[in-house]
Amino acid sequence: MGIRISGIASGLDTEGIVSELMKVQRLKTTRLENNITKLNWKIEKWKTLNSKIYSFYTGPLAKLRLQGNFNAKKAYTSNDSKVGVTVSNAVPEGTHTLQIKSVASAQFVTGESLNTSINVTYDTKLKDLGMDEAVGSKIVITAGSDTIDFEIKENSTVGDFISALRNAGLNASFDTSLKRFFISSTKSGTENAFTITTEVAEGGNVDLSKLGLSQITKSVDENGKVTISAGGNVSVVNPADAVIIYNGAEFKSSSNVMNINGMTITVKDVTAEGEVINISVSKDSQAIYDMVKDFIKSYNEVLSELNKAYNADLARGYEPLTDEQKKVMTEEQIEKWENKIKDSLLRRDQSLNSIITAMRDCLSRSVTVNGKSYSLSSFGINSVDYTERGLLHLDGDPDDGMTSSNEDKLMKAISENPDAVMEVFTKLTGELYKTMTEQMKSTPLKSALSFYNDKELNNTLKEYQDRLSLLEDRLIEMEDRYYRQFSAMESMMAKLNSQSGILGNLLGMNS
Repeated sequence: MGIRISGIASGLDTEGIVSELMKVQRLKTTRLENNITKLNWKIEKWKTLNSKIYSFYTGPLAKLRLQGNFNAKKAYTSNDSKVGVTVSNAVPEGTHTLQIKSVASAQFVTGESLNTSINVTYDTKLKDLGMDEAVGSKIVITAGSDTIDFEIKENSTVGDFISALRNAGLNASFDTSLKRFFISSTKSGTENAFTITTEVAEGGNVDLSKLGLSQITKSVDENGKVTISAGGNVSVVNPADAVIIYNGAEFKSSSNVMNINGMTITVKDVTAEGEVINISVSKDSQAIYDMVKDFIKSYNEVLSELNKAYNADLARGYEPLTDEQKKVMTEEQIEKWENKIKDSLLRRDQSLNSIITAMRDCLSRSVTVNGKSYSLSSFGINSVDYTERGLLHLDGDPDDGMTSSNEDKLMKAISENPDAVMEVFTKLTGELYKTMTEQMKSTPLKSALSFYNDKELNNTLKEYQDRLSLLEDRLIEMEDRYYRQFSAMESMMAKLNSQSGILGNLLGMNS
């Protein structure tokens, strides 16, 4: 926009007049800008709520609807120092027996301290350690099924040898202060045993003792026992497999963690001769109770958010603040003002009401099990105060001040009638899960996995933005038209003033 010089002929404040004229016209853009701001806030509020509802749907609700989760088991052992056991829901209840014959271990090789006066580092050449005759030969490293051939060259260093050991899948290091190699397999078990042998080039010689090592070989006897052999200058710990006798059957593993019959057994130490460890498996009532309690807690958290949004106070008279208004307010005042508007945006929202109704209705139903009718209240789960709008409380819950002193009906039912508990909760939550699944289906108004009309809101937002863009273009045109009109008036007045001056001169009025 160019510089405008106006009011010279008329003496009018053209800028001020146009500005006031445009203020009236800009009221329309202000209303549109406010609508855009509020709609953006509404979309963000829905996104946050949708995320919380979806987390409840895929988490506590999805978990409670599955019958398998009501078969939680726990295990106790007669000797926790020698074995650790966790169980899945599929493990049969009762007592299982266990004996531990051996514990899985990795192979370890500790080299002899190098007999040299030089300061040995990873950069030290192998030739400087007396292996000049080994140049051209190979050190063959076999770990499990992997083999690495390390060719000894003129410039091969201690670090190069360490890298070859590591490339073969071994743990390897050289302690520069102790001048020793430390080598071990990365995994336990005989299948992960390793060997170190040599392939000597013609006319050469590979003396591993110069490195404080020796050839490491493996042998397997007729019983499958693995033995590692090495020179007398090297310390060796043989690899071993874990061997257990579970319920009379022998199991072997390269790892100390075995998965057998739905059990995860962690072997810690061998049992004494004739010692038998008993593993007792029973229903985990506490886990089932905690699962239900967690569901109620999550349900209440989501329902509270929905109730708060749906029953929010009106924000009549509140509109988004302009930049000028914000300049005279504190950050706290601005936040309080905007939150008043944001909190009211979903008041009496129909999508919100649909979710609230589904949550409350599905859980208020009854289920018949073996001819007897049950509801959540049968297990001590009730709405206590109508002002909470459907929030649930669990009798006997020590974390609930309103019902902690009541009888704990849920734990009693889980212990005495677990099938009824499972049937009631899986059916009620299954209905709610099904209803919420239906509500999340894609439609022309909303996307899949959404509980609100996100497509509709985004389309409305785009319409507002398009209308605002058109309106702003029109206002620019209108402002330019005002200035052109005033400019034309100024030109006419300038001509009139000029003609008046000429006429005055002719009549002698200016003498």
